[in-house]
Amino acid sequence: MGQQRTTGHAGGMRRRGFAPKIRGDLDRRDPVTAVFAIVGWTCYLAAALLLAWVVGALVHNDMLAREAASHIASAPAEWPDAQRRAVYRRAQRYNADLERRFGGRIPADAENDDGAAEEIVDTDYRGTLDVDGAGGMASLIIPKISVDVPVYHTTLDDVLDKGAGHIYGTAMPVGDDHTYAVLAAHSGGVQGMLFTRLDELREGGVFYLRVLGAEQGYRVKDIRTIKPEAMERTLRELRKRYEDGPATITLVTCTPVGVNSHRLLVTGVREPIPAKIAPASTQRDGRLIAAGSALAVFATLIVAAIAFSRIRAKRRGRRLRMK
Repeated sequence: MGQQRTTGHAGGMRRRGFAPKIRGDLDRRDPVTAVFAIVGWTCYLAAALLLAWVVGALVHNDMLAREAASHIASAPAEWPDAQRRAVYRRAQRYNADLERRFGGRIPADAENDDGAAEEIVDTDYRGTLDVDGAGGMASLIIPKISVDVPVYHTTLDDVLDKGAGHIYGTAMPVGDDHTYAVLAAHSGGVQGMLFTRLDELREGGVFYLRVLGAEQGYRVKDIRTIKPEAMERTLRELRKRYEDGPATITLVTCTPVGVNSHRLLVTGVREPIPAKIAPASTQRDGRLIAAGSALAVFATLIVAAIAFSRIRAKRRGRRLRMK
């Protein structure tokens, strides 16, 4: 009887190992069921690895975007004052000439007679407010949704893979009154979070632009969802609506995430810092903090449960040996 109990206990120990059902099926000479179980485990592991890759790619690309944004925002600080003033004045001249250049249009995806995108061949555009020599013009910060990304000239694919893009035909975002700029970024892709959480912004919320060593604050005044074919018409309407006031910026992304059938437009109007908008450094992502706290509590409970289970198992083992 003692031997039988020992054997049964050892068998139980084996069944508590990895995939005990598969070994049991093989012991019973049931290979078909075992094959299905192996396929199931393989799919489970593949899904886990895919999820880990996606999360890793998001974190990695977010880190790259933040580093690029920091570089673009800080680069002008090392320039002589005369250089900063010269870059700023050139941007002002560009903005003053928008009506003559584009006739009121916002030709974001326009092509020339040779089929090349106008935003690529327009050297005056690409050379204006290029603070890092690689098309970077500013950095965009939205603390509420943990956005800190670089802003580049154009909305070409390679640009939107690494940050936000400036829509061709709108003003350089230097913060002057009566100017209207539009910035676009992806959402829901492995390029990073970018504008994935843009739909969490509400009227009265704030975002920031760091350009030429200065921080500009913008208060959200308008949020709307439109169809892609209404994009230029809507942007021109927004420009007309705010043209007599302070600098205005519209943020654009695809929505819903993963479907991308519409475009989400979030428009903010510049307000002074700190008189009306607190500096970006004082703002926090409440949802991220709450999620991190909840995850920490959950992990603590899991560790505590495992530790408690092992302590109970050891005590049970001691009692059995004493018997």
